[in-house]
Amino acid sequence: MTSPATDATARSPQATSLPALELGGLTKVFVVGRGGKKVTAVNNVSLHIGRGEVLALVGESGSGKSTIARLIAHLHEPSSGSMKLSGQVVPNNLRGAALTKFRKHVQMIFQDPYGSLNGLNTIGYILSRPLVIHGIARGKDIPAQVNTLLERVGLAPGATWAAKKPHELSGGQRQRVVIARALAARPELILADEPTSALDVSIRLDIMNLLLDLKDQEGLSMLFITHDLAGARYMADRVSVMYTGYIVEIGPSDQVIDAPQHPYTQLLRSAAPKPDEAMRPERVEARGEVPDLSNLPPGCPFEPRCPQARAACREGLPRMYDVGPGHQARCILHDPALAQQPLLHPERAPTV
Repeated sequence: MTSPATDATARSPQATSLPALELGGLTKVFVVGRGGKKVTAVNNVSLHIGRGEVLALVGESGSGKSTIARLIAHLHEPSSGSMKLSGQVVPNNLRGAALTKFRKHVQMIFQDPYGSLNGLNTIGYILSRPLVIHGIARGKDIPAQVNTLLERVGLAPGATWAAKKPHELSGGQRQRVVIARALAARPELILADEPTSALDVSIRLDIMNLLLDLKDQEGLSMLFITHDLAGARYMADRVSVMYTGYIVEIGPSDQVIDAPQHPYTQLLRSAAPKPDEAMRPERVEARGEVPDLSNLPPGCPFEPRCPQARAACREGLPRMYDVGPGHQARCILHDPALAQQPLLHPERAPTV
């Protein structure tokens, strides 16, 4: 069984030429309720994150974004599929010392900074734990490293903040502590799960700028999970769009957001406020809600809501089509023959 990347491997010339993370056919099925109903939260997801790259994962609530982050962090075990870190296979069932070693390289920033910090402990103690667990500092060296971590995330002087407890900090300050805790392990990959959505609008940009600065300073790779296309564009080199557990579009940020090639991405874009148009979104033609993940419709899962659906959309899951340089979309509209079929829902067709 191959172990996750070691420090030596992560720093080797060969490792730096490999993607920081590769997922191959990652799938997660949950069994829920007394009847044993199966819910497929992540369905055959394959993607990669390059070294020093930020990949944004965008979609509605329930699309599977956070589940992917938890699978990568080994908070859940995948049902099937593979994962590589710096080119090395990561086993699906990590335990004990192997799991601790893996988490030195992959750290997570959660959505709720208060819920992810133990309110009984001081900030100094919270930040000391990864330093001790991963053998980074011992004894008298710990307070100095804690202070340095706090000052790197904009909380200076570090000694003052280290003596406080989480309830004494604002939401933005607590999220800076969570970021410092992730940095303490000196990871290669950061999983940022909606890291600004619980914060006041006025400080979201500060936290995003902090993450980008630290990414450049530390050479980090990052998965940035969000439902906000504007935030995705600001943060990410590439954007991947999820719907009902599937990747439906992926490509360079500007291409995906300015010229979306999947009807679901077009829906997300049309629903986003437009600051230069008095914050009024465009008219959204798609109808309905995200389908039950335990009973997805046959074919394309977006078909029941899609204003451009054709009969072929019900016949099987569409493949990913190349729609531009490094840009793919899972939609039969990019097949010239199938796109000629009549609309299934002509009443939803956009008017010219």
